[in-house]
Amino acid sequence: MQAILKSIFYMPGVIIHELSHHFFCIIFNAKVINYCYYNFRDSSGYVLHEQPKNLYQNILISTAPFFINSLIGGIISYTTIVNKLSTLGLVSLNWQDIFRIIISVSIGMNAIPSKGDGLSIWTSISDSNINFLFKLLAHLIISPLVLIILLINFGSSYLKIDLIYGICVCFIGPKLIENVLNFDISQNLLNSLGYINF
Repeated sequence: MQAILKSIFYMPGVIIHELSHHFFCIIFNAKVINYCYYNFRDSSGYVLHEQPKNLYQNILISTAPFFINSLIGGIISYTTIVNKLSTLGLVSLNWQDIFRIIISVSIGMNAIPSKGDGLSIWTSISDSNINFLFKLLAHLIISPLVLIILLINFGSSYLKIDLIYGICVCFIGPKLIENVLNFDISQNLLNSLGYINF
């Protein structure tokens, strides 16, 4: 029973994670060879694709879940966190709000690029057609990103870094979205005031 509940909990996040890879493959015209958005046996998925034309495209395809999952996780919990929890407290939450929080944490947890994503970035440099000096330079530049991805995945096994990040996406993400929206509104207001002659 615990394995089934765990699989159900991970499902939304894994599906969004793999869809974000697929979406970026479409954007960069990297042909998708095979995909599985969710495997119930081990709560995982994959998107196998051809190498895109440019190295930066492969980096963006590999790191796409970080951006997409973080944004979608924050958007899903936005109404619950900003409109209810901030103003009325825990008492105001109903089952739909709790459900949104659970889905948001699941999606946020899976925002962290997988070990396979990090290794994909590394091998894409090795497999590229650039000369040896550029490969060496690219490896030096990209190695901190790959190292961070690998360390976070290692830490997620023992320290539950992915769960901590998922909780942050759920509870802090909506506030960041609200600040961005308010900043944009403020900027528009200031810009429109600039056209008024006194």
